[in-house]
Amino acid sequence: MRRALFFLGLAILLAGLSFLGISSIKGVVRERTTNSTGSWTLSANLTEGNTYILDIRSTEIWRDDFTAGGYEDPQPVDMKIFSPSGGETKLQAFFIARQPTSPYYKGTLPILVFVEYGTVDSANLEVDRSHPQVRFAAKQGGNYTASIIQDTLNWTRGPPKEMILDKEVVQNQNSYTNLFQGSGVACLFTGIVVSAFGVRATKKMTTKRKKTAKK
Repeated sequence: MRRALFFLGLAILLAGLSFLGISSIKGVVRERTTNSTGSWTLSANLTEGNTYILDIRSTEIWRDDFTAGGYEDPQPVDMKIFSPSGGETKLQAFFIARQPTSPYYKGTLPILVFVEYGTVDSANLEVDRSHPQVRFAAKQGGNYTASIIQDTLNWTRGPPKEMILDKEVVQNQNSYTNLFQGSGVACLFTGIVVSAFGVRATKKMTTKRKKTAKK
């Protein structure tokens, strides 16, 4: 019974640590900053220190041209991001689509799968080269403009269906977080008390048995 109390206390203690670990996890959500439809450019007044993600949605024309070209490799879209100070960041956004498997079906819309950066205006923004979309942190606040270069878009025609700019927002202070934190502290305290009681009771029983054995 006393050993059971000790292990029960240990289990509660571990549960408390788990709750505290969960409460420390920060959830990241994306909030819409702005978007443009049927346009070659997108502009927004960005806040210093925030991280933004730019996604580009294809039109049906992009899909039809990708299918007609019989492309199997991702196709580039040249872009520039103009910073508030006039600096430029040059990049290529690569799109790929699934070719139709039957003459009765169309292929999928091309999607943005990875980005390659050329010249980066590091004084105004910090790019994330590992992200499949255009992701960057604004080092300076002000108006930024993302522009697709029309002259080099040779595998398709026309502007994209939509350009979307989202801001990343970290969320970790909510009712669920507070609940996990409270439960974690309570479990830690309860686990320590129960385990200590079990250890103490076990020591008393061991001492009593030794005294009985000597008699």
